[in-house]
Amino acid sequence: MKTTIKLSLALAAAILVFAQAANAQVSGNSYAGGDRNQGDLDKLQQSVGVTINLETILQLNGPKDANVAFIFDEIEEFKKGIRGEDPTMNGLYKSAGVTNGVQNFSVAATVNWKLDWRADVDGDEVLGVNAGGERKQTLALNNVGAKFATDSKINRPTDEGAVALSSKDFTVIKRAGSESNIGDHDDNQFSVAWRVGTMERASNSATPSMNGASLLEQKIGSESFKFEVVFTLSQDDPWVK
Repeated sequence: MKTTIKLSLALAAAILVFAQAANAQVSGNSYAGGDRNQGDLDKLQQSVGVTINLETILQLNGPKDANVAFIFDEIEEFKKGIRGEDPTMNGLYKSAGVTNGVQNFSVAATVNWKLDWRADVDGDEVLGVNAGGERKQTLALNNVGAKFATDSKINRPTDEGAVALSSKDFTVIKRAGSESNIGDHDDNQFSVAWRVGTMERASNSATPSMNGASLLEQKIGSESFKFEVVFTLSQDDPWVK
């Protein structure tokens, strides 16, 4: 969608020509001094309709590499989890254990907006990619989460803590109070710091918290899990229900 502003500039020229012609006739008319019989000079005004359409633009720009990969290959990682912004847990782990752990996004919008996320799966668990026969390990979605951070005062995360993932839409970023977050990509930037198995609690009671048990305690076993996370941008104005 594009913002379109349509003005009939040719009409202005037409009005000017019309006015000049009218003045010429008045000056040459013997009745121009106030006589009621002015013939076709009775109509000296013309209205012009102007239409301006400001259309809705919502654009979400994500990272060039839209993939996040976690590898748990140390016992401490199974016990404490992996955080995208601190993958080695202050040097406790030998390996980083994550690729693209922190990703950057931006929004361009001509209306106020909010951002939701959800896992593109059915239910609250994801089945391992090697499922078959006796191999049917599942991973609870709330083992996966993220911390969201914005770069301006016009936007804020809905929770300052870690937000657990689920299969239902949950708003993670919106405008701050009565502020307007209409703007270009430079005005609306935010980051997503992914995490798995960190057992963190959300700051607000209404926010989904991450699983309180470690991956080791859940006894999932060795398996690979793969699924997609959907980010949805939508208008956030009081007249939009």
